[in-house]
Amino acid sequence: MSDSLPRARRTIGGGGANMGLSKNVRQRPFLLFGLPLIGILVGGSFALAHLTETKVEYNSSRVQKLSQEQRLALDGKKRKSFDIREEYFRLHSGSSPDALDDWDMVPVQKPPDTFVPPSPGELEDLLRAQSTPLDPTPKQKPKEIVRW
Repeated sequence: MSDSLPRARRTIGGGGANMGLSKNVRQRPFLLFGLPLIGILVGGSFALAHLTETKVEYNSSRVQKLSQEQRLALDGKKRKSFDIREEYFRLHSGSSPDALDDWDMVPVQKPPDTFVPPSPGELEDLLRAQSTPLDPTPKQKPKEIVRW
């Protein structure tokens, strides 16, 4: 029974239609793989450029940046735009020269988790208080250097 079935021929190159394709691939691999890949990359680049341009045009038509004067005009109120130079001259043209000196320095409370490092003087005092002298005999204080 097994003798009545036709046997498939085995050839080394694969045979048939595949034989011509593999021969072309071996002879010109750039034409069959490289050229289509480069074509897809170039075409994709043009397509993405077109999509990006469309997106930018859509966003620019939807959102417009308004100047300060246009925003004030939309409010319906006639307000004057702020100019730092005008404010400076307005403050300096006050009736008394002490007009700018009418303020109090108020310390700002820091959050409890904020670390404030000790100043150099405080750090030296802390280290002296916690250290124990190695020599029990008192030493003379070094002369202080006067710096101008």
